[in-house]
Amino acid sequence: MTSLRRQSSPPSSLSFGAPTPNGYRSRVLDLGPRARVAFAVSWISGQLGLVLTAGHRVDHIFGFRMFPEASTVEIHVTRLTAAGELSAPRGEWSARDASGQLRHFRWRDRVHDPVLAALDERVFASYGVDAQLGRLQRALDDVAHHLDEDAETVRLRANVVVRKNGRDPYEVTLLSHARREP
Repeated sequence: MTSLRRQSSPPSSLSFGAPTPNGYRSRVLDLGPRARVAFAVSWISGQLGLVLTAGHRVDHIFGFRMFPEASTVEIHVTRLTAAGELSAPRGEWSARDASGQLRHFRWRDRVHDPVLAALDERVFASYGVDAQLGRLQRALDDVAHHLDEDAETVRLRANVVVRKNGRDPYEVTLLSHARREP
C-alpha cells in the first residue's frame, strides 16, 4: 500500500490525514474512483467556464489569441487643480501640502508596471489596449488616492494616444476619482 503511511514514521509533506484505527495515515488527495471523476468533471467545467467567458473580461484572461494585438499606447498625465490643468512631465510634479510646504511627487512611486510607468513615450500595449486602459484607470485612482500631502490636485487625467493594430491613432481620456471639490 503506497498511499498509506505508518503513524510512527515521521510525517512527510504529503501526509496530512488523520490517523486511522489501524495506525496508518491516509493522504488528503487519495480519492476514490467516483470522487476522482467528480473532481475531474468539476475541474474541467471550471476551466471551460473561464475560457468561454474570457471575451467578457477587459483583459481577456484565459482566452486564447493566436495573433495578439499589435497596439501601442502613449500616456500623458496631467493634474487638474482649482487653478486649471497643469502638466506633469514624466509623471513628476511639485505641489503644496495643507501647511503650504512644497512637496515633490512621482507617478513611479506608486506605479511599477513597466507599460504604465512609461509616460510620454510610445510603448507596446501588452495584453491589448482594453486591458491597458483598464489597468491605467486603476493606477490613476490609486495614485490620486495616495496623494495625501498634495493639497492642490483635485484629480488626475491621462490622455492616451492609442494606435490599435497599425490603424490611425485616436485619443482616449481617463480621469481619476475626484479627491476634493475645487
